[in-house]
Amino acid sequence: MDMDSSPQKHRLLVVDDEPGIVNAVRRELTTPPLGHHSYEIETFTDPLAALERAKEQAFDVVLSDYRMPGMNGLDFLKALAKEQPDCMRVVLSGQTDLDSLIRMINETHIYRFIPKPWSAYFLKSTLAQAAQFRQASLENRRLARTLREHGIELPPGAVNAVDQILVVDDDANVGNAIARVLTQRSRLDDVFHEALVEAHGHAPDLNPGSLNVHVATTPLQALKMADDIVFSCVLADYRMPGMDGAQFLAAFAEKQPDCAAILLSGAANMEAIVLALDLAHIHAFIAKPWVDFELRVAVAQALTRRRLQLENRILAQICRARDLGAVD
Repeated sequence: MDMDSSPQKHRLLVVDDEPGIVNAVRRELTTPPLGHHSYEIETFTDPLAALERAKEQAFDVVLSDYRMPGMNGLDFLKALAKEQPDCMRVVLSGQTDLDSLIRMINETHIYRFIPKPWSAYFLKSTLAQAAQFRQASLENRRLARTLREHGIELPPGAVNAVDQILVVDDDANVGNAIARVLTQRSRLDDVFHEALVEAHGHAPDLNPGSLNVHVATTPLQALKMADDIVFSCVLADYRMPGMDGAQFLAAFAEKQPDCAAILLSGAANMEAIVLALDLAHIHAFIAKPWVDFELRVAVAQALTRRRLQLENRILAQICRARDLGAVD
């Protein structure tokens, strides 16, 4: 028997206060075709009970409703992330408002949002992709740690010392204003940063000396720039001529999948943000007019996350090439 043809088992946590929903999800995921993935599913109608279980059992993916009595999906996912930061977070909801969706993206970095009623294909493919992403990330981290234990560090120049940032907005004045926010530091930034460190023990920060910011005024100009420059982060407005921000970020992700993406807008609706999340895996959504410090933190977080994932992947590739990461 070919063992590679056996479905991969993943542990899935499903949380929804409606018993009919959790039962329907279970049926969907246990009804053929299953593809290359199968799930050990635990379901809860009480988010507090789900959190207690998460203290005992690790999960690959959590699928959570937003509007639940006692604890909403945002608070539940934030609490779960503290218990299991590597668990991939997916929201399944039909009652989420725009502000809540933005907070879930920015504060818990959800992997996907699936609207109710859902498509069986989209549900299965989303959970499979989430589980694969987690598995690859954890394996890269393990191999990178193995390599470091052998005294081998990242080769010089493997990751660019200067992060190339691309700002795309049809108003050049807005693009240049964002560039100034990212490259100029004020005393107020220091105050906010110190407050975050005091509250959380750490806080990402930008080093203007390690950033090079480019501004494009059309999506087509930005996509052409992506042919010549490897970008670490792209920030795009939503309302632009010829191609909206969600469509642009999806096209940009095809060219540079490792680039962190942030959507900025004063006009984007829920459908557009969900599309940007699903197709471009946006790290954050920033509303216009923005708060300078919040914008800087979002970019700093995106760059930190991207750099860590990239370094782990490069080290993992070296580890595999040297055959150092075999598991007994």
